[in-house]
Amino acid sequence: MVKDLTQGKPSKVILMFSLPLLLSMVFQQLYNMADSIIAGKMISNNALAAIGVSTPVTMIYVAIAVGCSGGISVVIANLFGQHKYRSVKTASSTSLAFMFALAAVLTLVGYFVSTPLVKLLQTPASIEGDSSAYLKIYTLGLVFVFIYNASNAVFTGMGDSMTPLILLICSSVGNVILDIVMAKPLGVAGLAYATLIAQAVAGVVAFALVIVKMKKLSQGEEAGLPPLPYLKRTFNFRLLKSVLAISIPGVCQQSFVSVGQLLVQGLINGFGEQTIAAYTAAMKINTFCIQCIVTTANAVAAFTAQNMGAGDLKRVKQGMRSATALLCTFALIIIAIVAIFAKPLTGFFINNSGDGIISSSAVIDTGAKFLWITCPFYLFIAVKTSADGVIKGAGKLFQFMVSTFVDLILRVVLCYALAPSLDFLGVCIAWPIGWVIGTALAVGFYLSKRWQKSKFAVSA
Repeated sequence: MVKDLTQGKPSKVILMFSLPLLLSMVFQQLYNMADSIIAGKMISNNALAAIGVSTPVTMIYVAIAVGCSGGISVVIANLFGQHKYRSVKTASSTSLAFMFALAAVLTLVGYFVSTPLVKLLQTPASIEGDSSAYLKIYTLGLVFVFIYNASNAVFTGMGDSMTPLILLICSSVGNVILDIVMAKPLGVAGLAYATLIAQAVAGVVAFALVIVKMKKLSQGEEAGLPPLPYLKRTFNFRLLKSVLAISIPGVCQQSFVSVGQLLVQGLINGFGEQTIAAYTAAMKINTFCIQCIVTTANAVAAFTAQNMGAGDLKRVKQGMRSATALLCTFALIIIAIVAIFAKPLTGFFINNSGDGIISSSAVIDTGAKFLWITCPFYLFIAVKTSADGVIKGAGKLFQFMVSTFVDLILRVVLCYALAPSLDFLGVCIAWPIGWVIGTALAVGFYLSKRWQKSKFAVSA
């Protein structure tokens, strides 16, 4: 069901629109965490470390898909806010075609560079083969990952956050079942095949649902919208240009983050299998917590884009205040949970029987240390998320990129600067410093009010 975000009390609208997105993210992260949990519990801690090495590379692909999807969502939301429903259809078909072509190219290139990348990261010989195999198999499913994300962007832009939730619940459950079935007989490769199958089903179903939604839009069955004439043109270069104008900064931002994580992973790999396993487990938990917060940025961006399209600046400011209060409250709850349960959460990924190479207790202690140092600073992430959502929804992607890039560059530089003298503790300390400075920049951009002068309005 599509939703007009220009009507209703902003706090309630953002909350109700965010909840399905939040639940979607929870299942998305469970989907991503399933491989690591089952690898550690059902195979070995070395298997967990192997997946940890390949994860930053897979996240680069996901970053490109998510960055492009962010542009698609903002463009469609802006068109929807202007009541240009025919252009909504054209933008959807144009975006899906572009994402398919981009994914095909990345699949071809990614498959052949997988092994060299694993070697370049100085991966220990004991896990190099499994890391390479996992990465190659994952790459084969990129088309489905991109189509799935593009389809969800269409739903989100039109105010439908429920359909992505239902899709993620089904795909997450399916992925976990396949992981359990395929882990023992096929090892790490079995986990990769399970993810590939789950992604394929989710991508195909999501694409089919977009076609159904566009048909309903044409017939005037969505939210009482008027019927549209038959649409002959399914690809529009002007709309693609609008999507790319928003997507490219988002892709750069997301990819830069992933490349930074890749560089840090190279540093972590030098500490050996034990630290790799600990960092992998801690990062899965850390990413889950952060995504619980930043997912609301998508809701704020869609809310801002629709209301900027409708010319209601006052409503955008009200939404910013409501989102900040909501996210800070949410962040405090997450901080308390992580601080209290850091060790049990980390231990959830670890094979407590040990595999003769990695000490389970040492892995848990190291992972918990990372979480204890970083989790109090989730409050800064909450504030940055609200500001980023408004700036992104207003089409000011340059400012969004600057705050994120500075955060990441500082984190990577500090990791390499502090690690020689502080070892893994240096990596832990680097994260909060980057977050604080990135938040200060994002809030500064919002308070500068330049986003209010945005003339962002998509035309076809």
